[in-house]
Amino acid sequence: MKTSVRIAERLASMVIGTALTVVGLILIVLGITVFPIIGILMAFPVLGLAFGCFRPSSWAIAAERETETESGGSESLAA
Repeated sequence: MKTSVRIAERLASMVIGTALTVVGLILIVLGITVFPIIGILMAFPVLGLAFGCFRPSSWAIAAERETETESGGSESLAA
């Protein structure tokens, strides 16, 4: 079944991705100036999550999960 990605899901994912990008950049600045090791070590996973939100596959996963809940659940849980 072909899943359609709604604009609201794309917008929500982009807002979350943008917020995580800003937090990651702040952590990089703090890592360079105040907390050299801790800031940079925390910045890279946050930026990884942020860029993961910008991928179209993450929007499709959200749409697929929504269609599964509307149809009554997942087949793998029933087996």
